[in-house]
Amino acid sequence: MKKVLFLAFLSLLWACGDDDSSSELSKDVQMLLDSKNGFSEDSVIYLADTVNFVDKISQYVDFGTEVNPEMNYVAKALASAIDVRLQVYPGLGDGSIVVTCNPAQSERLVFNDPVFPATENGYKLSFKDSLKVGDSTYYDIVVFNATDSSYNLCNISAFYYGVHDGLVRVVSKNGVALNRVPAKVYEAAEERRAKEKAVADSIAQAVADSIVKANTVDSSGSDGDSIAIPQEVIDLAESVAECIRKAYSAGSLSAIKDCEI
Repeated sequence: MKKVLFLAFLSLLWACGDDDSSSELSKDVQMLLDSKNGFSEDSVIYLADTVNFVDKISQYVDFGTEVNPEMNYVAKALASAIDVRLQVYPGLGDGSIVVTCNPAQSERLVFNDPVFPATENGYKLSFKDSLKVGDSTYYDIVVFNATDSSYNLCNISAFYYGVHDGLVRVVSKNGVALNRVPAKVYEAAEERRAKEKAVADSIAQAVADSIVKANTVDSSGSDGDSIAIPQEVIDLAESVAECIRKAYSAGSLSAIKDCEI
């Protein structure tokens, strides 16, 4: 009888062992959870295209607790449409990876079989050992790509997530790549924008003054009375000035021709 009970006990242990192994996380999910150790402390990063645009990105990551480990990464841009979330949940089986790439749509892309490469409705997750961006090389890169999806709900086409660094590259829907750059690039861009704005304001004011002057009757008449400037002239001058400012702000000098000067 004791022997039977002992064998039954061993069978129970074996069964429990099988349950544990069946719920073992995939190595890719485990890698993302393990990135808690040594993840970048940068809460603000910068992405730039190859022309003049530089965007400021706020990033945040939370790895849950020791008892309930998970990963929740959020990156949101100051100026562009970049607004992504990458989440990892141990759950059952291999775990799951969830991507949110357009919060306005409130749709989450759930990868329930997160072994790279993974595909879900045309959306893809893959892995690169490294990615060279400018003078820097980033390691352990998770790539999200939406270009093969028949109905891309994302604000972007792709993003490259550095397991240790956060976003290192984002590709817009029109194919423009924005790459990680140091803070000094953003600071230089801000300084350049301030100078361009000053130039735009100066030109806009000069054009507005010219319009008013051209539509003002000479006040040195025989009676010496000053003639009021018609309100429509003032409105026109202000409208043209604002149009010029917007053209400069958008970085499109050619748009000035549409300002009806």
